[in-house]
Amino acid sequence: MNYLPILLQIAVVYLVAAITPGPNFFMISQLSLAGRRSLGAASALGVGTASIAWATLAMLGLAAVLHQVEWLYETIRIGGAVYLVYFGIKLLRSGVRRDAAPADTAATSVPLAAPHLRDYLRAYRSGLLTCLTNPKSCAFWTSVFAAMLPAHVPLWFNGAVLVTIGVLSAGWYSCVAFLFASPRAQRGYRRVRRPLDALCGVALVGLGAKLAADR
Repeated sequence: MNYLPILLQIAVVYLVAAITPGPNFFMISQLSLAGRRSLGAASALGVGTASIAWATLAMLGLAAVLHQVEWLYETIRIGGAVYLVYFGIKLLRSGVRRDAAPADTAATSVPLAAPHLRDYLRAYRSGLLTCLTNPKSCAFWTSVFAAMLPAHVPLWFNGAVLVTIGVLSAGWYSCVAFLFASPRAQRGYRRVRRPLDALCGVALVGLGAKLAADR
């Protein structure tokens, strides 16, 4: 059996799902706009790690487990909703907080401090938790992805799938991080930072509330 077309199909379907804007996109774009390109890349690496974890769980039969243990899926769903609301509230607070100086003046007169190791770890953790607690990720990996996996595949195929998912996930979200951390994006962001943060915060809180209310 030729597994390469199946691998390509999985890659295309996953890439389409990743490109579709969602919590991962919101989180990484905001980290990149408000911080540094390297912090956005660290959060993208966290999303890539979580995607590999989801794919591994799907290969191990997570879908069957969730069908048998409904409370586990509900825990994932509610936990993801709470995390989205928490992240949205943080953005809302950033949007309504008064700046000590005008955004453009502060940005041009005071250089940003170099990120510390804890900043990279925090950004990585944000990407990891956002993807792991996203119920939409759970639905994708336990339905669409699980259905595309053929039965009784060789070990190398599973390894190739995990590598493909990790590369596509980290690669796409790193592109998002680099795009929103560009000087032009930074200049535009400084002009509309507060309303944009507030808007994204409202969107994430609304998405979290919707996920909590869905059955």
